[in-house]
Amino acid sequence: MQKNSISNQQRWLWGALIIAVIPVLIGGRSIVVGETVTSRLATVYALVHHGSWRIDRPAEEPPNPFEVLTVDKVETPDGRLLSSKPPVLPLLMTAEYVVMRRLFGWDLDNEDDLRPIMRVINVTLIKIPHVIGLFFFAMLLRMFMSNHRDGALLLLFLAFATPLAGYACQFNNHTPAAAALMVALYFGLGMYADKLAPKPWRFMVFGLCSAVVFTMDMPVTIFPAFMGMLLMLRFPKQSVLWGGIGAAPLLALHFGLMAAITGNPLPVQTQEAMYNFRNSYWRNPIGVDGLNEPRALYFFHSHFGRFGTFLLFPVLLLGVVGWFKGLTDRTCPARLAVLAAGGAFAIMSGYYVLATNNYGGAGYGFRWHIGAVPVLVLLAMPMMPVMTKSWRWALLALLVAVSVFSAWECMQAPWGASHEWTCRWIFGPVY
Repeated sequence: MQKNSISNQQRWLWGALIIAVIPVLIGGRSIVVGETVTSRLATVYALVHHGSWRIDRPAEEPPNPFEVLTVDKVETPDGRLLSSKPPVLPLLMTAEYVVMRRLFGWDLDNEDDLRPIMRVINVTLIKIPHVIGLFFFAMLLRMFMSNHRDGALLLLFLAFATPLAGYACQFNNHTPAAAALMVALYFGLGMYADKLAPKPWRFMVFGLCSAVVFTMDMPVTIFPAFMGMLLMLRFPKQSVLWGGIGAAPLLALHFGLMAAITGNPLPVQTQEAMYNFRNSYWRNPIGVDGLNEPRALYFFHSHFGRFGTFLLFPVLLLGVVGWFKGLTDRTCPARLAVLAAGGAFAIMSGYYVLATNNYGGAGYGFRWHIGAVPVLVLLAMPMMPVMTKSWRWALLALLVAVSVFSAWECMQAPWGASHEWTCRWIFGPVY
């Protein structure tokens, strides 16, 4: 009888997973070719058509059609231009483009071929990783939540009440980073909490996925980094040896490419001379990129204001409350991991408030929080069992309704300036 009950419980979770993939199956039919695409296609075109990472035109070659469309570029000491985007994702795009060019004859010189090329890239590098991430997130909920109906609700919140689905329907680097983070958390938390046996291959997968997060969305690495430190407390030798073996190849590729392309393994944003060259857009940015708001105001609008993560998607406040619950409840399972997750989110948010000023550009909400969304939803786990009173369910329904509406808006147009309902109805446009 108990087995049947457990089986019925699991049906809720796996049914929710099937429903959760619907947005990426039906969304993204209209391909948006904006800055996040052209900044990387400039590199793809240069590699395939010019045999170089330099995106400006060699004297004897036709021009790179995407170089003029992107502002995300830097200048090398010899006066050549490079995309400022990290190299691994453009390299994967290049490999796929080479295959499509040979199989189907699609060419980036032909405007009609651009959308089918990007449609394939979106499916393979964005949508499929997102679905894989959802699967491992469901496995994570199954591992840590005895009530799988509550787990099913959290999975549906992740899929329909956050910006994840909207961005998973268009090209960006945050979606594969979030997906890799969900896989890393499954193996990392599973081994740390004695839910999974600490086998070498699991440490290697954790290391590999952590490296994927690093190469796709560097600041989000704070989460697998903290998870890795927790694993080192319990399994120091296995974490360093097998986790390092898993992470090493991709990290070596990233840093090797950076050193070969720019002469420095560090991000180009840390090299002032390269970033602020004479004709750089970033010397005199305009629109949302040219903001100079006080830090306190910037913090408010990125968290609770016009682009506020917790105003647009208030269901994520459950994660904040769950984190505080972990602070006070000494019986909380994996309490140290809960505290580390909340601390990592605070550190990442603090970095963005101090180091940036443009809310992630013309995207829906504070898009740099996308990678943290799975962690915030996961932190909400302790809150589900306390939903025992009708007023709490009513409040949760209100938070979910607002979040779902924002998620729907995001899916319609993840890219654009000040088109959030918070900008239209409350605060006005950012500029």
